[in-house]
Amino acid sequence: METRDLVQTWLRGRASLTDGGELQLASREAQPLANKFRRAYHWIAAKAIHAPYRDLEFGAPFAVGSGEGKVELHREAGFCSFILLPLLNLLTSRRLLIVGAPGRGKTTVATLMALLAGSSPEEVRRSVQHGHPQLTLADLLGGPLPGVLVNAREPAEVRVAWRGWITRRVKIIDEYNRIPTKTQSALLSLMAEGYAEMYEQVVHCGPSAWFLTANDDGGGGTFPVIEALKDRIDVVVRGTPFHASGLDAMVDRVASARSPEEAVPAELVFSPEELDEADRQVRAVPVSSVVRDALGFLLGQLDFCRRASDRTEAQNKDTLHLSGRRVGHVCNEDCPLDKHVNLCAQTENGVSARAYQTLIHLAQALAYFRGRPAVGIDDLRALAPWVLLEKLRPNPHAAFFQKPENQALLTDRASWIRQLFDRSLDQHAAYGPSRRGIAELRAEAETTDLPGLAPAKVRARQEQVRRKIEELLRKNEYNGPVHADLVLLKSLHDGYQNHLDRFEPAGGTR
Repeated sequence: METRDLVQTWLRGRASLTDGGELQLASREAQPLANKFRRAYHWIAAKAIHAPYRDLEFGAPFAVGSGEGKVELHREAGFCSFILLPLLNLLTSRRLLIVGAPGRGKTTVATLMALLAGSSPEEVRRSVQHGHPQLTLADLLGGPLPGVLVNAREPAEVRVAWRGWITRRVKIIDEYNRIPTKTQSALLSLMAEGYAEMYEQVVHCGPSAWFLTANDDGGGGTFPVIEALKDRIDVVVRGTPFHASGLDAMVDRVASARSPEEAVPAELVFSPEELDEADRQVRAVPVSSVVRDALGFLLGQLDFCRRASDRTEAQNKDTLHLSGRRVGHVCNEDCPLDKHVNLCAQTENGVSARAYQTLIHLAQALAYFRGRPAVGIDDLRALAPWVLLEKLRPNPHAAFFQKPENQALLTDRASWIRQLFDRSLDQHAAYGPSRRGIAELRAEAETTDLPGLAPAKVRARQEQVRRKIEELLRKNEYNGPVHADLVLLKSLHDGYQNHLDRFEPAGGTR
């Protein structure tokens, strides 16, 4: 084996490098639980959900065929998002929405996750919350027994009979977009805050993996889904259509009169302690500065809008929306940026800090599942379409979508987000040399003990920042990446100024 190949085998094992270039080894204890999750995935793929679609792919592709019939193959095995993302959601105790037409296996997948978490089939059937137009707060949460309510003299004496599903590790809400708006608000409190309150009584959810289902991708249903509830959903996955290769398994199921939910192997069931330990191991998976920088480079561009304001801090799409305007109103010939190149033109909005956090956490879980020692760019690329699917809205009037070859991306938003990520990586590499000096200034500011720095040296650093701003504007087009760096440099300048203000009175010599 060549030296380079040998090093790569080490890197795919327990060894990894820290940001400082030091060698670190992952704990051997992480392997048994990660292997158990991998075995669970392969059992579901082989025995329960027959979906030959492998849409989470890794490594450089090579094409077979051409034109519309072109197929991309990969030298590394891929995974089915419909199976893997629910497993990652169970692993991270987050909130997953499964969308798709009736009969696609949405509830089956969610039920399998509850069974893997240790519930019995009967317990799962009783705990699934089915959305319907008459669902009340009492149906969802429970309520006091009539006799207790009549005899109580004050709220503290009321004992609420909470519904048992609230404290289960896995919570399943079927057809959540058929729940009345008032009841949706109670569901939001449970998902967002982790507890419910009634008559001054409180019940806590504990660590919870939420699985919600809906029959379409646009939030349609009996009731519109409130925006705050949508925002609390961390990741979305689409149910896959049935493939004829699974007919043999269907025939066997009919003959045996057994569903896959009744055949989950006992050795694949996780105890609460195992799930807690796996969560701790996932959160310990390192995320390098290179990966963090690539993620910030992409998401920072999406929120930028040069025409939203003349002030640097207000040049974002929130400024537009708060004034009742849309990107399509200002993203026109008055903006000098190339609408085909700059990613900001493709989106109506940016994403919240919650989306950053979700993407990082799930990328840690994916790297853990794959047996990787650290989060890689490919982990982010695989997950970004599903984390941002319901959070990022395309601007259909963008010049990018006017090209015939790009119009299909308005319906396949997962592929649209994936191309955003790929284009951002190319731009990140091209813009890299301009950012090195900025990164050095930031590192210098973050690692310096300012109280021990003389005012003269602080002013010298301020001057370095000012020159870097001038250089950045002189050598680059004022676009999303440049704007993000300008905001950073301005904050460094202000940080130094705050330090100087402690030594010099307002209006004094600078």
